[in-house]
Amino acid sequence: MSRIWNFTSGLFKSEIREFQVMFWSFIFPLILYFILTSVFGSLYGDDTQGISFRVGIVREESLSGLGMILDEVIEDISSENGPFVKKEYGSIDEALIDLKEGKQDIVLVIPEGTSAKIASAAVLQTGEVALLVHYVSGKDSSSIASNVLSEIINEVNLEIRRQSGGEYVDVVTEAKTVSAREEKPFDYREYIFPGVALMMILSVALFNSPIGLIQYRVSGVNKKLYTTPLKPFEYFAGHFAKLIFTMLISLTLLYLIATFVYNVRGPILDIRFILTLLFSMVVTISFGLMIASFSKKLSTVTVLGQTLYQLMMFLGGLYFPVFDLPWGIRWLVYALPTTYLVELSRRVMGYQFAPVSLFWLILVPIIWTAFSTVIFVINFKKVMGYE
Repeated sequence: MSRIWNFTSGLFKSEIREFQVMFWSFIFPLILYFILTSVFGSLYGDDTQGISFRVGIVREESLSGLGMILDEVIEDISSENGPFVKKEYGSIDEALIDLKEGKQDIVLVIPEGTSAKIASAAVLQTGEVALLVHYVSGKDSSSIASNVLSEIINEVNLEIRRQSGGEYVDVVTEAKTVSAREEKPFDYREYIFPGVALMMILSVALFNSPIGLIQYRVSGVNKKLYTTPLKPFEYFAGHFAKLIFTMLISLTLLYLIATFVYNVRGPILDIRFILTLLFSMVVTISFGLMIASFSKKLSTVTVLGQTLYQLMMFLGGLYFPVFDLPWGIRWLVYALPTTYLVELSRRVMGYQFAPVSLFWLILVPIIWTAFSTVIFVINFKKVMGYE
């Protein structure tokens, strides 16, 4: 055991002496997290300026007479520059289902007899004319949309009075709350964390691991190691431990920045989330070993690693959702292991972007791990310079 530890320690010290290893493994992930959070975090914050609310409209009658003023207002507020985006529904049940599922912010119901009540109120002053507004309690966008619509309806009253030349008509919104499936609010600082963490894991697995193996072979280090009592199992135990140790140091630094600078805590401290990161380490390390088995020169492993690194980062959805890409490219999205690894981490955090079940999020990376390991074992002698 002490021999493995000494070998691991030697490998680690040898690597961190290289500035490029220090930079790409420890420094760059922190810089990237800072840049992405600073640039895109404000775009997904709580500021509601410029946001359009979604309103579902249920008409229990076709408005006529003075009631058509209400129609005009609805069209105006849902125009290109209006604060609402409307959708007409044939039944209240259908509209409420969409409201509960988060597809609408509020539902406005125009009850049967509204036109007659408005005409009567304008002439006879018979009291309020109530329009029903259903909203989701506890959901900010829904509550704000309900309040905005209530203020707009006041303009309807003034316009009816102006056109009728009569008294003020009291058209009001009667709010009704509904319970909905609780949704996790989107936080870009949380969303990007597993992406940057996986990017760091990838850089170690696709560069440090295969480059180190090939460099030791072509420089003759492996041949010298063959003359020592070090066994193949001990060699790879030390190599694997060195990679895990490097990843853990970088992850620790990323955790410190996210926790104490950006106040990202709960989800990333969940033991299930941490287990998904450990799972990602094993999968990506096996992928790096497979790259080493295909490479005879350092230039080859660098080109392969860099190409796969870029593909797995950007088409794997580490930074932005990629499931709306054309099918000509999307097949590659579904083929990459990082697509499933980063989605698995985000699924544990409470986010879901990929139309993939949890079963496949676990199975596909396992298949890649088994395939990569088999390829490496078959090419073991070539990688280690036995032949």
